[in-house]
Amino acid sequence: MPLSRSLLCSVLACVLLPLVLSPAALAQAPARTVSNTVPLAADGEVKVGNHEGSITVSTWDRDQVQYEAEIMPTDEDPNAEKVTIQSRVTNDRLRLATKHEEGDDESVVFGFDEDGFRWGGINIPAVHYTIKMPRTASLVLDDHESTIDVTGLAGDLRIDTHEGRISVAEQRGSVTIDSHESPISIADQTGDVRIDTHEGRMELRRVTGRLSVETHDGDLTARKVDGGLRFESHDGAARVSFTSLSHSVSANTHDGDVTMTLPPNAGFDLDTDFDDDVDLRSGFDLRPIRIADDEDDDEVNYRGDVNGGGPEIHLESQDGDFVIRTAGPSPSDSGPSSAQQGR
Repeated sequence: MPLSRSLLCSVLACVLLPLVLSPAALAQAPARTVSNTVPLAADGEVKVGNHEGSITVSTWDRDQVQYEAEIMPTDEDPNAEKVTIQSRVTNDRLRLATKHEEGDDESVVFGFDEDGFRWGGINIPAVHYTIKMPRTASLVLDDHESTIDVTGLAGDLRIDTHEGRISVAEQRGSVTIDSHESPISIADQTGDVRIDTHEGRMELRRVTGRLSVETHDGDLTARKVDGGLRFESHDGAARVSFTSLSHSVSANTHDGDVTMTLPPNAGFDLDTDFDDDVDLRSGFDLRPIRIADDEDDDEVNYRGDVNGGGPEIHLESQDGDFVIRTAGPSPSDSGPSSAQQGR
């Protein structure tokens, strides 16, 4: 039986209406915001736990923490009502934590809960934290994949994350970062830096203090370092330029390449432990401290002082290549280095 015109119009309206609704009509509910200002001692600690989203931290000269957490809705939780921002405050500590009523991200997103093993149980909404805290307080961030930006902190900073991008600027305390594959950027740092990562790329500029990096195959670029270096890697590469060499340097790789640029008048004690597949090029004259294996002249090492001696530089590798350059033109820029000539 043919459809009447009115019935046909009704059917078409039901089919086409979702296609012509305005974006505003189809949009999810707006984000929910939680904010507060609480007292905190100038030498106190702020700790933030999040899963994904962002954490942006700046500082001021007040004994207070001002924070805002914007909870973004998802298809699963359109109003984000299942997410709460837990806040615990004492005089010297503030703890902020993102919590989902079905469980925390460690037990629900991947792992075991009361119902047994679950794989990707829920889609936790992203939470964007904006925090202003006392300049001299310390900061601890426990995260999974949020974008992290910290500026102007004079207290110690510790970051534990999986893969979120990290940017730290104008830091005056020590920095400790544990990550799996986060891109890491640090600029204008005064204080020691320790980074432990699997494969993330690291870009550092103007660092005063000791720099320690452990990685599997991450690449390190550090410019204008005033201090020392410890670099341990399987096959990651490092390019480090020093404005001065005030602490010891140690680089231990399996088959990663390391290039160091030192001031032309830098004095240091060089000690190497190379297999025969390792090459060292240098803008300094290393021939006086060259040591060759009598049975295998291809296995060459160096032990002794350069330019009167100074902090120790220890280099160790099985298959990597090393370059020690001087700032400005050097023999390694245009031809065989003094180390190569000494072979």
